[in-house]
Amino acid sequence: MAIQNTDLKEAKKDAIMTPDMYRSMFLRQFTSQCSQSYDKMMAMGFMYTIQKPLRKIYPNDDDYYAALDRHTEFFNITPHVLPFVAGLTVSMEEQAAADKNFDTSSINAMKVGLMGPLSGIGDSFYWGTFRVVAAGIGIGIASTGNPLGPIVYALIYSVINFATRIVAAHLGYDLGTKFLQQSEESNLMSRMTHAAGVLGMTVIGAM
Repeated sequence: MAIQNTDLKEAKKDAIMTPDMYRSMFLRQFTSQCSQSYDKMMAMGFMYTIQKPLRKIYPNDDDYYAALDRHTEFFNITPHVLPFVAGLTVSMEEQAAADKNFDTSSINAMKVGLMGPLSGIGDSFYWGTFRVVAAGIGIGIASTGNPLGPIVYALIYSVINFATRIVAAHLGYDLGTKFLQQSEESNLMSRMTHAAGVLGMTVIGAM
């Protein structure tokens, strides 16, 4: 029993995505829009977000620099859902490091493929729904002369925002490439994008 516990601890210790790595990704993702350019958009910020996990995956400098270079390609997405793609990317980079025959171009192909669908979902939910609802509640409170209105708005929106980012990073990493296969087979992304759009329009219409 003691040997099994030791093995579990060692496996956990050797895992790429430790709490420290998730914490690093969570904090660094907020810089994703700090270095935007017309030709790269959020690429540098995305690369910085996953830099620490990449260093752990690729102890060899040449492999590490090649991985960093991969993520200087054009990338743009709704910031709230960026952690999902980041987690998925780290999972694929792990596979690339373990399998020399892994096609690393598929990593950027995955990112490009998810930019549009996830941005559609992110824009509808966060800019078109949660922000509008939070603002409506805050304005309602502020209209009575209560100074807590703006604070309530910020709290509601921030809690949803932060919670989504934390969960999305774990979800993306845990699902890995299985998510791509499942979503393609079930047409999940198209259905989620449509549902998000309907929800956003419904909320705006109701208000």
